[in-house]
Parts: sequence; structure tokens; C-alpha cells
Amino acid sequence: PGGATATKGVMVALAVVYVTNLVLRGGVLSWLVMWNPPVAAGELWRLLTSGLVSGGLFGLAMNLLVLWLAGRAIESEVGPARFLGIYAAATLGGSTLFYLLGPANGATLGAASAVVGLLAANAIGKRKSGEDVRGDVGLFVILVLYSLVVGFASFGWLTMIGGILVGALAGAVLAYAPRANRTAAQVVGLLAVVLLCLVAVVLKTFVLV
Repeated sequence: PGGATATKGVMVALAVVYVTNLVLRGGVLSWLVMWNPPVAAGELWRLLTSGLVSGGLFGLAMNLLVLWLAGRAIESEVGPARFLGIYAAATLGGSTLFYLLGPANGATLGAASAVVGLLAANAIGKRKSGEDVRGDVGLFVILVLYSLVVGFASFGWLTMIGGILVGALAGAVLAYAPRANRTAAQVVGLLAVVLLCLVAVVLKTFVLV
């Protein structure tokens, strides 16, 4: 779809962050990546900015390919604002699960979790429409298994699982919102998903330490 402005914007942002980080020799990554100790110290922006960071050139290429092939179609279905809402929520979901269950000093990247979260949200929408989602489920399994193989020790696979879970939850909010005041219900539902993640982070930081 030619009007997939949000998808193209995300793709450009991912590419710009990658190139800029190369030029600055890691200077951008150090400020955007999801890193548990700084988050615990108050750098909460990392929960979201990690969604702009890809894992190397291959990771960037895979994220851009999925966005190009599937992201534009998803945006054409839900609109640019909801597309960005799902992307942000899935990023936050991946970061939150990593913060809760990952290593105390661990760091991870979030673009892949955001992208797979978009796919999960789309699968929920397809399921509601009665479409076959077995292919989508198989893709999620492959992606999680791949992240387990290449990043088991770093626990980066946690972000993938978190992205899928929260992406699916965001997709359910959009797909099953009541017809009456549908837009308002979707906005409130997405904000509730975000708030749930933030509450979990706060509890982990100040209560469950």
C-alpha cells in the first residue's frame, strides 16, 4: 500500500538508528538499548527506545523485510495510529518481560519484539475474522526458537515472547472492542496495556527487589 506512512517511518527510523550508531561507534546504542540497571535507576525511556534498535545488519534486514512485506498490509487494516500503538505496546511488552525475568545486568534489543508483536496482533485480527492462523503460530514458534538458539545465554528471547504476548493483547483490544464508542474503547484498552507493563516495572523496581 502506497499510503503506509507509519510503516515507512518506522523502517526509516530503524535504518537511521543503525547507520548513526555505526558512525558514532556505538554511541546511539548505549542510550537506546534496553538495559536493566539504568532502567532500575530511572531511565524508563529505554523500555520504548529499544524498539528502534536492531541486532546487527542481518537483524535490521529481517526487521525491514517483515515490515515491508507485512507491516504495510497491517497498517492498511488498522490505520497508522493503531499501527504505531501496537508497535510501541509490543516493544514495551518485550522490554518489560526482559526486565522482570532477565539478568539483573542484562541488555537486549527490542525492534524484533516490536515487529513480531505486530504479527501477533494481526493474527488475532485474522482469528476474529475466521481466517486460518496456523501459519502465523508456526512463524512465532520459528522466531522464538531462532532467538533461543542465537541468544539463549543473553535471554534476548524473553523480549520476543513479551512482544508476542503483548502484541496479541493489543490486537485483541483492537479486534474485540465494542462497536459503540469503538475508537475510545481501543484507546483506553491500549493505554491499559501500557499501564499494566509500567506497573509491572515499578513493582519489580520498588517492591520485588
